[in-house]
Amino acid sequence: MKNKRMKWTTTAIIAIMMILLAGCSLGSKPSSSPFLDDLTISMEDTPNTGDTTAHAYKLTIKDSTGSLVDVDLVRINMSMSMQGMNHKMKAQMERSALGEYKTKVYLPMNGDWRAIVSLKKDKHERKISLRL
Repeated sequence: MKNKRMKWTTTAIIAIMMILLAGCSLGSKPSSSPFLDDLTISMEDTPNTGDTTAHAYKLTIKDSTGSLVDVDLVRINMSMSMQGMNHKMKAQMERSALGEYKTKVYLPMNGDWRAIVSLKKDKHERKISLRL
C-alpha cells in the first residue's frame, strides 16, 4: 500500500513539474539569429516644414555585403530622454522598397529622442537602439 502511494505521489510531482516547465517555455521571448545579427541599419528623419511635430522616418537595412535585405516586420519604440519628460511613441514601419521601410509619426515635441528598432524575421527578433 505504501509503495502504491509513493509511486502515485512521485508520478504526480513529475507531471506537475513537466507542466510547469512546458508553460515556462511558451512565454520565452524570441531571440536573434545569425541572419539578423549580420544586419546593419540606418535611419533618417525628414521633418515636415509646415508641422514641426510631423516626422517621416526612413529605415534602410543591409547585410554584411552591403546588399539591401528585407525582414518580416519592423517596429520602432521611441522615447524622449529629456529629464522630466515621459513621452513615448510606437510605430510599425511599412516596406517601401527592398530593404527600405518608412513611417510617419507625430512627436509631441522636438528634442532628444531615442528609438529601439525591432527587426523580426521568422520566429527571431533583434532590437537595436538608435539616437535620433
